[in-house]
Amino acid sequence: MIAIIKRVKELGSNAKIASKEFRDYVEKQETEINRGISSLCILSILMQSEEKELHGYKILKDLTEKTNEMLVIEEGTLYPILRKLDHEKIIDSRKEETGRKRKFYSITDHGKQVFNHLAGFYSKLTEAIAPLFDVKVDLKQDKYFYCPMCTAKFEISSISEELKFCTICGFNIEEELENRGLRNE
Repeated sequence: MIAIIKRVKELGSNAKIASKEFRDYVEKQETEINRGISSLCILSILMQSEEKELHGYKILKDLTEKTNEMLVIEEGTLYPILRKLDHEKIIDSRKEETGRKRKFYSITDHGKQVFNHLAGFYSKLTEAIAPLFDVKVDLKQDKYFYCPMCTAKFEISSISEELKFCTICGFNIEEELENRGLRNE
């Protein structure tokens, strides 16, 4: 993982970043923040991809591109994350033996549920802490529904008439869906 602070190469002698103590602390904090969201971002890349499976390099490339180079994960960090997600049955992996040997990754149905919960949690958390940093977060309420109990994220277009309970926590969401006009009364 590359912390943003590490990208700063030329230091002004009076710049705070030139201080070893400051730089070490900030690098450590950036790394901790990135570590916490890397798995979620990798799952997001797999969920959003039009391809059913992606190899590691493609995941890295898409992640770097979609985050405008703010979240850059090095190969030495990516593959342990992918192994852990595979071990936890969040993703599946498949080796391709023909031609160039590559491993392809896809998200499991269980992984999709985990992602929807964590994406909802992260989205609502980001919205909640935004005022602390004087930023505005605009959740796409017209596209997604968030369970009021566990914050699981559901794409509105995929909510069926039969859905009465959150698939993650079991909370009765029918009334909330009706209040939002997502149910025919």
